[in-house]
Amino acid sequence: MAVTCKYIALYVSDLRSAEDFYRRALGAELLFRESEVDGQWWTLPAGSSWDDASAADVEIDMLALHRGDFVLALFRGSPKPGTVHEVSIGVDRAEIESVRDRPPDGLEVIEQGDGFLRFEDPFGFRWVLQRSDAEFRSSGQIAGRWLDV
Repeated sequence: MAVTCKYIALYVSDLRSAEDFYRRALGAELLFRESEVDGQWWTLPAGSSWDDASAADVEIDMLALHRGDFVLALFRGSPKPGTVHEVSIGVDRAEIESVRDRPPDGLEVIEQGDGFLRFEDPFGFRWVLQRSDAEFRSSGQIAGRWLDV
């Protein structure tokens, strides 16, 4: 079975600087920016800038960059050297169901749905198994929550 790296999510202390750095260093493009409000993710409309968000008193808590099919998700946080927020790999639906139905010892399910399984391993890493053809979308886009900036 083919396995692909879907995305890597990192904590960074300064999202705006990290966005600029990774766009330049990796030749990546912006997919979207989001803000977490009362435990829910809201997406800024396409074309909204950092200045637009600031003028609307919106703090950006997460953003996603991409180059081709690879996505780098950046979350506001206090990183420690070598830490990763989560890693997602693309596999077929049967493999996801196999892990869901017969989880290895120590696997703690965090979230699951049709075509994906998010879990923490016994070593403290968070993983997402999702269909290889799954598109990386913002939580706000999925739920229809758009910020007014």
